[in-house]
Amino acid sequence: MPPVGRRQGDPDTRGMIVEAARAEFHERGYNATTIRSVARRAEVDPALIYHYFSDKVALYAATLSLPADPQQIMNEAHGSADHGSADHGSADHGSPDSLGARIVAGFLAQWEGEDNAGAAFVSLAQAISSSPEAARSLREFLTDRVWGSLAENEEARWRTAVVSSQLMGLAWTRYVMRAEPLASASLSEVAERVGPALEGLIFGAPGKPDVRNG
Repeated sequence: MPPVGRRQGDPDTRGMIVEAARAEFHERGYNATTIRSVARRAEVDPALIYHYFSDKVALYAATLSLPADPQQIMNEAHGSADHGSADHGSADHGSPDSLGARIVAGFLAQWEGEDNAGAAFVSLAQAISSSPEAARSLREFLTDRVWGSLAENEEARWRTAVVSSQLMGLAWTRYVMRAEPLASASLSEVAERVGPALEGLIFGAPGKPDVRNG
């Protein structure tokens, strides 16, 4: 085992760890990769990785240039929507504060950069399109952090997959194809326009029973 703190004086220690993690996740997938396996590849002590990253989730998110854990985005969206329902009696599925709108806004916000909006998503799309290993790693990560907790039955698995396809297609159209008016619209406008469609996928068409719990 390398000594504790090895390479700590390197000005790009964090970047070196991220590159080692990216290679490890690519080769082994998200589930099989551990902090220790990344430490071995980077030739550092695991404690040094924890100095920069709180856990494996944060480390993997860094390899994708994600500023937030997807589970945190979903939890915040659900928490805000529940709070709104408590205040107003029922959720207004067409409002900018509805669950669908908040999920859209939270999902897109993680890809928005000040100088080059969507650059991280474009890089991710290129990686998973050209590498089955990268696609597998991302799929395992999303299953662990988002999909797994929502897909308690077959209906929920279908719903989760379709909602994910809607969000990824939205990001693809905005950042890769850069189709107007979607590409230059504000996050709030996109969320308000796409939110109701997303809620239709989550809750079902108006008049149909809510099948979120089977």
